[in-house]
Order: sequence, then C-alpha cells, then structure tokens
Amino acid sequence: MLFFISGISSAFAQFDKGDLYVGGNFGLSIDTRESSNPGSSSQYSINLNPNLGYFISDRSVIGVIPQVSFFRSATTTSMNTKIISENVKGGIGLFYRRYFPVIDNFYLFLEPKAMFNRTFKGENNPNYLGFSLAPGASYRINGKWMVEMTLGGLVYNYTYTNSGTNQEYDDKRIAFDLITANSIGIVYFINQKDQ
Repeated sequence: MLFFISGISSAFAQFDKGDLYVGGNFGLSIDTRESSNPGSSSQYSINLNPNLGYFISDRSVIGVIPQVSFFRSATTTSMNTKIISENVKGGIGLFYRRYFPVIDNFYLFLEPKAMFNRTFKGENNPNYLGFSLAPGASYRINGKWMVEMTLGGLVYNYTYTNSGTNQEYDDKRIAFDLITANSIGIVYFINQKDQ
C-alpha cells in the first residue's frame, strides 16, 4: 500500500515539456484614516494578475501576465471639502520561472519578470516599467492543481509621468524586499491529464 501511494505522489510531482497552465493572484486593499484636525481619508484598490505559463522543459516555464488594477481615494479636508481620485491601470508582463524540486510535490523556484503598465483613467497617466527577480515555492496538490507563494525579491521600478502642463516626473526605485511584496496564487494545468 505504501508503495502504491508513493507512486501516485511522485507521478503528480512531475512537470512535462509542453504543459500549459493558467494561474495568478488577486489583491484587495482597503485603508481608512481619521485625524483630529478633523479630516478623513479612505482608499481602496483591486488588482487582478492572471498568468499563462508554458513549460519549455520539465523544470522551466515562460509566460505572460496581463494586469489590471482599480484605485479610488476619497479625502475629506478640515474645511469639509471632499476630494476624490480614481484611476485604472493595465499592462502586460513576461516571465521565466525555473523550478527546483525539494521533496515530492514541493518545489522552490526563481522567477525573473519584466512588466509594463499604463494608467488609462486618472490624473497624470504615468507609465511604469519594472523588472524583478523573485524567489518562491509551489506545492502540487494533484495532477491539475498547484498552490504557490512568491516573495518580493529584488525589484527595479521606473515611473514616468507627464502631467500635461509642461511638467514631467521621473521616479526610479531599487529595492530588496522579501517581507511586504508577497503573493499567494493558485495554478490550474490546462492540458495535464489526470494521473
């Protein structure tokens, strides 16, 4: 019996060249603040980051990440004036991922990624270009499903904003962050046969 269970577990732990998966993550952020002067603010954002990956070997994946995010901020000043700001961003990214097996069904991975985003609705319409190198871990639940966690890693971001009033802003950021920029996602293997 133990040999049979071990055989099933190792069968699930494999990736094959040509495997195709869809996955991604979803983010929701809500922040409210009140101050004594009196004034208050609230912000919320929703981020949707699906991804589509294709195994070019039994441990290497290339893929695309379409992105969309919505942001809304409402501030009430001490003069009881309400200021509302909204924007919608969208973009595309490319990634490569290399898996390193640890034990049956459990993998560590390293993922370099390039992203481009643009604000379509909102003030100033900044453009964003980002590069990252992130570590992560995956657990293969069965032949069709896998859960994963990605840590922030090493990040370079460049944002260019043209406000339309002869003012331009450049913002460059390099960071190493394994704490605050984490994500958890789920992966579904499209063409993997149940084993």
